[in-house]
Formats: sequence, C-alpha cells, structure tokens
Amino acid sequence: MNQRQYALERALPIVAAAYGEQFGVRVVLSGSDAMTDGKTIVLPMLDNMSEMKDVLFGYLSHEAAHIRESSFDTLKKCRSEIEKSMTNLIEDIRIERAIQHAFPGTQFTLEAMENYIHERGWTPVPTTAESEASQLFRYLYHRLYGEFLDRQVYQPLIPESLKVLEQTFPRGFFVRLDGLLAKYMMSMTTSDDALKVARAILKALKDAEKEEEQERKSGPDSDSSQPPDPSPDGQGDSSDPNSNSDSSSSENGDNQGDSSPEAADQTEGPSDASGEQSMSDQDSAGDQAESDSSSDDSSDAGAGGTYERVMSEQDMPTNPGQQLKEDLCSQAREDQSGKSFEIDTGVGQDMRNGNGDTSELQAGILTSSSIRSRLLGLLQAETRQRQWLHDRGRRVDGRRLSRLAAGDTRVFIQRDEHKRPETSVHVLLDTSGSMSQRQEIANQATVSLALAISTIPKCDIAVSMFPGCGGSVSPMIHRGQPVRPNLGRFLVSSGGGTPLAEAMLYAARELSASHKPRQVLIVITDGSPNNGHAVNYLLDLMKHQIDTYAIGIGSNAVKSYFGNWTVINDVRELQSALFRIAGNVLDLDP
Repeated sequence: MNQRQYALERALPIVAAAYGEQFGVRVVLSGSDAMTDGKTIVLPMLDNMSEMKDVLFGYLSHEAAHIRESSFDTLKKCRSEIEKSMTNLIEDIRIERAIQHAFPGTQFTLEAMENYIHERGWTPVPTTAESEASQLFRYLYHRLYGEFLDRQVYQPLIPESLKVLEQTFPRGFFVRLDGLLAKYMMSMTTSDDALKVARAILKALKDAEKEEEQERKSGPDSDSSQPPDPSPDGQGDSSDPNSNSDSSSSENGDNQGDSSPEAADQTEGPSDASGEQSMSDQDSAGDQAESDSSSDDSSDAGAGGTYERVMSEQDMPTNPGQQLKEDLCSQAREDQSGKSFEIDTGVGQDMRNGNGDTSELQAGILTSSSIRSRLLGLLQAETRQRQWLHDRGRRVDGRRLSRLAAGDTRVFIQRDEHKRPETSVHVLLDTSGSMSQRQEIANQATVSLALAISTIPKCDIAVSMFPGCGGSVSPMIHRGQPVRPNLGRFLVSSGGGTPLAEAMLYAARELSASHKPRQVLIVITDGSPNNGHAVNYLLDLMKHQIDTYAIGIGSNAVKSYFGNWTVINDVRELQSALFRIAGNVLDLDP
C-alpha cells in the first residue's frame, strides 16, 4: 500500500464511516460533540488520528454497542444514585462483551479506550475519605472490567480497592457478592438484567449488614463454652454462596437475610437461559426491595449503617465514560470561523435503472465518443517510448557513428518510457433542487465522463448522486460495473438540498477501498453546498491523497472551494470543458 493510500485509510472520517457501516449504526461527525441519543453516534472531528485513533474508535465501538444492545429506558427505573451508577457500569460490561463477540477486533480499541481512561486518572483506587457509595462503585469498576472483560490495567487494582472496602463493609457482603457475580455476570441478556444485578448487589449489602448486626447483638448473651449455631437467623453458612436456607427461613418466617444467588434470582436477579425468572418480574422485584427496606424499620439492622449511607448518597463519582466524552470534545477541531458543522455518514439506496428515454443523454454520449478518441490518441503519444542520443550507454546508433569523427560522442541510444499509474475515478453528480434548469446538462456531463473514462486503460470509475435516494448520497454506478448497459441511471431529476460534504465523504471512502495507486474525485454541481465548512474540512483532509476537480454548471460558485475547476453554461461548451478536466485527471497536456 502506498503512502497516499495509507494516510487516507487512517483518516478519521473515513474509518468512522466504515465502522458505522459495519456496526449497522448511523454516525455523524461533528465539530465539537461526542454523544449518543440511542439512534445516532456523534463523534468530534479531530485534525488527525495520531495517538487518539484507537481511543476514539474504542469510544465509537462502545457507543455502537449501546445502540445495538441497550434499552435506554432502564436507567429511568433506578431509585437511587448508587443503583443508577451500578446499573450503568454493569450494562457497560454486558454490551462490550456482546460487541466483542460480534466484532472481535473491537477488543483492541475498547482496551485502548480503558487504558486511556485509567492513564488520565479517572478510575483511581478508592480511599477511606470517600463515601462508601464511591468506594463501592470504584471497586466494582476495577473488578468487573478486570475479571469479566480482562482489562489488564485494572487487575492489579482489584486487591488494592478491596483492602479499602474491607475496612467499612461487612465481611459477609463479599461472600455474597462473589456468588452473585459468578452466577449472573456472564448470563445477562438485557439492560433490565443489569438493573436486577445492581439491585441484588445492594440487597446483599443490606442482608450482610443485618446479619452482622444480629451476630453482634447475640454475641454477649451466647454461651462461649458452646459452639455457635451455624444458622442463628436462617442465614446458613455465609461462606458458602450457594447454601440453601429455605428450611431455616421457614422457622423464622423471614428470609430477608438470604442474599445467596438463588435468593437473588427469586427477587432481584436477572433471567437466565433456563427461564427461571421472566423479565416481567422487574417491577415486582423492585417492589420487593422497597418492602424489604421498610420492614426493617422496627429493627436496628442497617439503621444509620453502611447500607443506608450508600443508598442515600447523592454525590457519586463521575462516570469515566462521561469524562472521556468531555475530553474528546475538548480536542475537537475548531473551525476558524467559529461555526460548528456536521457530516452525516449515512448512505441512501442505490440508484436503479431509469425508464426514461435515453435520447436526452445523446449529446453527452456523442461528446464522450469525441473525448475518448482524443484521450486515446494522447495516451498513445504519452506512452510511446521517447528516444534520444547520449554520450554513454550500451546500444550504439549505427547511423550516427560519423559524428565521432567530428568529436561528437552522442551516438548511444537512450530510451525513456513514461509509465502511467493506474487510476480510480469517482464522479459526484449534484441533483439538488437548484439544478432543475441545468440537470440535463449535468446529466450529459456525467455520462460523458463515465463513458470516456471507463474505456481508458488502467482507469476505472464509480458514479454517485447527491442528494440520494433516502440519504445524503446514493451510488449510481459501482466500481467495475459497466456504464453503457446502465445509461438509464443517469436520467435523474432535481430536488432537495446540496449535501456535498456527505457525498465527498462517501466518495473518499469508496476511493480508499480501491487498489489503484491514484484516486481522483470529480464534482459536477451548480452552486454552493449546504455546509461549506465541512466541505473545506474534507478538502483539507483529502489534500495530497485524492486529486479533486469540479465542473460548475452555469455557476462559478465552485471556485470558492476547489482549486481545479471549470464552468460550462451550455451544452455546446461541454466537449472542450470536459476535455480540459479529463486531461487534468490523466496528467495529459493537449
């Protein structure tokens, strides 16, 4: 791959558009935003990829996973800040696992994103100075990413975070937590499952604190000479996350203290593959959690304790994903004019064969024949070997040996042959509403170029229109498709705006996928684009990578954006104008 091609394929808009197409999501490149609304991913436009390339595409993969997998209504069901933060974290783990399974290559960019987040100091080890809710969130962040997504940067932080929590949280909580994570983290299938796991973890904390309080109260009254009752309140052996406490719970008439995975499955846990609990149990699970809390009012368990403080905490750590969004926005390209702009990467449906009378294209078809013959003549002259005499070499021109007597040693034959690079061309045809009086000329210009270039050796062509069929741009002729059998596709009508930037981005993507060492873009339009700032951005991006030319149809507005341009006002000017453009495309001098 040559350097031009390599640089183009690494360009942010090109790769972002390709990612969006692969993931099946809509991507919009914006001058200053990084966000997702559940349908569209908005990425900031950076000047270059540099070291942020993998981080940005990790963010794109993460947000694409949310669009593909998440229900954005789930967080609305959360009843506390800690529940919301934990649900969001658990859901992030679930959806990243899903997209890594569907697209294994995303693992590397997602890991690069997390490495960057950690390096920026957004996921520190908790301290005892922080609230218990913050400590719990940071510990879970390290543990879930380290264990269930194998993010190595967090694995050494798990024991460090655990040491901090052990100073505040009940010992029984960690046993329960181990059982819950082992059973449910790998089997979640929906966003509501993430909420259920979060609620089960919080209930485990509540149960562990209650158990600890009961043990503390019963301690002084117990006979130290007798071994302790293994299940004083129906809990069973807390060291066994799978212990069954149904019988002891029946004796006491209260199973609130049981936060084993099985109990969590009955009240808070997610549905699993066996269908033990349907997702319709979500509301009843939440109601049960609330009733559990209210039923403890008569007991000292949890009153003013860790669980209560965790549930009432309002000041949670900022989500690292949100910090990444803000960081990306701060690095976004700032246009000199101070105006923001966007480029939508969406592509409409292919243009189908038209049923119109192709006689409307005859002027363009005839012009293409004339251009083709002249171009072929120039190609033959250009590729013909040029021969001259030199004073050194390996082959002597016998007819010039007489020069030696006069002291002229230039009798050696030298030959030079100019090798023309293979070229891929993409033509963009403006079909906006302002083209209504000029569309016929534009159609003829487009078909002339398509027919002429498609017959030139070492050249191939693709043609697209903007606006397209249900999108900003639509393919008319794909690369490698024959032009003449598809002439009906060039009979297009006018309507809509002028999404030139979106069309140029699509053309750049298409050209970057070609294997020719040279790429050429030809724009046929009559006026100014919808978004001139975005056009300038893309022209700057493609500079030195794609040779760009413009044909103005009855307007010289193209000169405001393109360095190489020409204007035609009448079909009679078509031949000479197209010849100038075609000659420039092929580096030919008439």
